[in-house]
Amino acid sequence: MNGRGAISLTRLLNTGVIAGSVLLVVAVFVFTDRVIHRLSSQVATTSQVFAEFFASASLPATRSLEVQRIFSEVIGRIDFPIVITDREGNPRAWRGVGIDPALVPAASIDSLSERRPISPAIHARIEEVRRRTAQMDRGHDPIVMRQSAGRDTLGYLHFGDPPVMAKLRWMPYVTVGSVGLLVAVGLMALAGIRAAEKRTIWVGMAKETAHQLGTPLSSMLGWIELLRGYGGGEGEDDARRYGGGDVNIPRGEFEETLAEMERDVERLSKIAQRFSHVGSAAVVQPQDVTPTVRHVVQYMRRRVPKSDAGIQLIERYHEVPPVNLNSELMEWAIENLIANALSALDKRPGWVEVEVALRPQTESVEITVRDNGRGMSREEQSRAFEPGFTTRSRGWGLGLALARRVVQDYHGGKLTIRSSVPGQGTTMVISLPT
Repeated sequence: MNGRGAISLTRLLNTGVIAGSVLLVVAVFVFTDRVIHRLSSQVATTSQVFAEFFASASLPATRSLEVQRIFSEVIGRIDFPIVITDREGNPRAWRGVGIDPALVPAASIDSLSERRPISPAIHARIEEVRRRTAQMDRGHDPIVMRQSAGRDTLGYLHFGDPPVMAKLRWMPYVTVGSVGLLVAVGLMALAGIRAAEKRTIWVGMAKETAHQLGTPLSSMLGWIELLRGYGGGEGEDDARRYGGGDVNIPRGEFEETLAEMERDVERLSKIAQRFSHVGSAAVVQPQDVTPTVRHVVQYMRRRVPKSDAGIQLIERYHEVPPVNLNSELMEWAIENLIANALSALDKRPGWVEVEVALRPQTESVEITVRDNGRGMSREEQSRAFEPGFTTRSRGWGLGLALARRVVQDYHGGKLTIRSSVPGQGTTMVISLPT
């Protein structure tokens, strides 16, 4: 992924987190609002039922011990504040207003309504009930209690919200705070993961560079030693060994040595070009991908030890249309796939098959690399393209990550694991749009 791609992905993730958080908060607000409205409606309905009940019993009947007993049983089951007042506004019964009804005798309320003096303590309690009643009336209109047979007002039923509604009203704000905290922690964690991934990529890139350069450099040193050997062996004078005299090399060996050295120099040049493309826009142009694939297979075949006759590299090429291609980078991706396939061969005979074909269903050119190696488990498949993840004892876990970057970000294609079965092998596919 190039720099702009990484920034776009980060912005997309951040936007997704923020959008998801906003949707969650809105959903909580809507849900809480509906719950509050429904609960408030139920409270109003229940209060209306109480009002009709007490109106039917008539307010004076509330002085009956039997009606008072029924009222106490019914009102004791509700969970919201309620006050019943007479026509003059004197509280006659209540619950949930902070004053125990047992501390206010009915006789004292009668004396107060008849304007007779009562105990200051009881008077203060009644005034507190009135104050709470006024508070409830600001939130809900009192229900008028009338006799069913007439239109005379007997009294009023005042009610308030249950305590749980106050807690529900705070719920959205608590949710906003919690979601905000989670988003902050999530963004910090995401930033930490990205920083760790960058460190892993750069460290791995440096090691991969050393690894890529190591093979041709070792080969070059070998050819140098071979040429030096033609200058003489042990016991020769230094002048003759290092150019003081004529050196005779058979033409065939000389030409082969030069050819191999040229290939190693060409390899070094390609490696330099590959790494120069990292972080910059690569130039792609329409061309046939088959020569590029064939060249990589030939190179990888030379890297297979000649002593190991149990390994086969199989090539299958079909006619395909041109694709937008950067040969140097695509060689890098295919080379990594073949190298992984070769390293996965844990039995003999082992084979790696490379095929280039057109997939009619998608009209894309597919480069398929199959092997009969150890295969991967589901967990290994899910992490195969993570930078730094490897199933080998040697390696830096960047091969597939770099290959996917080359295919997706520079060629607009896809690199996928089509199938992988432990003990049976793996099939990797590069799909390039035509």
